[in-house]
Amino acid sequence: MLLRGNHESRAMSEHFTFRNEVIERYDLELYDKFIDCFQCMPICAVVNNEYLCMHGGISPEFRDLKDIDKLNRFEEPALSGLLCDLLWSDPVEDKVA
Repeated sequence: MLLRGNHESRAMSEHFTFRNEVIERYDLELYDKFIDCFQCMPICAVVNNEYLCMHGGISPEFRDLKDIDKLNRFEEPALSGLLCDLLWSDPVEDKVA
């Protein structure tokens, strides 16, 4: 099972030169098909009714699995929010005062 991560977005694929490589070797039409494919990828998976898997992490906005079903994965992920966190929630150590 493939899960979508933070690199499967238009912004990240442009930043890390994937877009340029595809266009140089093929064309923009194929790149757009890659983006369509990325947007169709599952954001999360439940394994054996026991494990919730995602590329990023659990968002403070996550309350129920139904929250994921409500997401519009066919738009570019925002810089914050549930979709962003599920795709990109890098762990950060808490700062000790």
